[in-house]
Amino acid sequence: MQTVHLAPQPRDTGKAATKAVRRAGLVPCVLYGTHTEPVHFAVETLALRPLVFTTETYRVALPFEGEEHEAILKDVDFHPVTDVPLHADFLALTAGESLTMTVPVRLEGTPVGVKAGGVLSQSLTELEVRALPKDIPGHISIDIENLQVGESIHVDDLSIGGSIEVLTDLARTIAVVSAPRALVEETADDAVAAILDADVPVVGEEVEGEDDAAEEA
Repeated sequence: MQTVHLAPQPRDTGKAATKAVRRAGLVPCVLYGTHTEPVHFAVETLALRPLVFTTETYRVALPFEGEEHEAILKDVDFHPVTDVPLHADFLALTAGESLTMTVPVRLEGTPVGVKAGGVLSQSLTELEVRALPKDIPGHISIDIENLQVGESIHVDDLSIGGSIEVLTDLARTIAVVSAPRALVEETADDAVAAILDADVPVVGEEVEGEDDAAEEA
């Protein structure tokens, strides 16, 4: 996992102080953790872009009064119209202590099934994991080159080393290669045509010979 270095600026708390921070083009932030007293600070809005608009998980270096803290971005509040970050929470990392977080899933390669005309769909873009800080991955890569049409990859199929424990439901589907829609529709049409061509009576339809048998009875 790569590290992003931020330059935190001290800030006051309270509504008025928070508004002043935002007017100055900064984002109010807080660092907290099991063994860390909450630290309120602010960073440049643009400095958060590598952490916010990405599919990677980064370790964040935050220097305070000569001491550098390692953390991860835990949560961000955005403006409902402009999507500008309004507030960010950082969770302090403690060596030797596991933490729970979500990690992005990255699919690698082009499936054989896609090359044959299939359609790839990814239904799970991140996994919830529990791991030691030293083992937290920036993302989880999954090789999908051997996926055929009709095949899928589930959470249970993954093999992740280190201290990483996957907490996401193991039965969840991550990605699947489906037959193209046109082929599915064509197969359905063929099935309907086969039924219509077959000599199978339709419910309510008189079957030849039934009336005669009834009269003889």
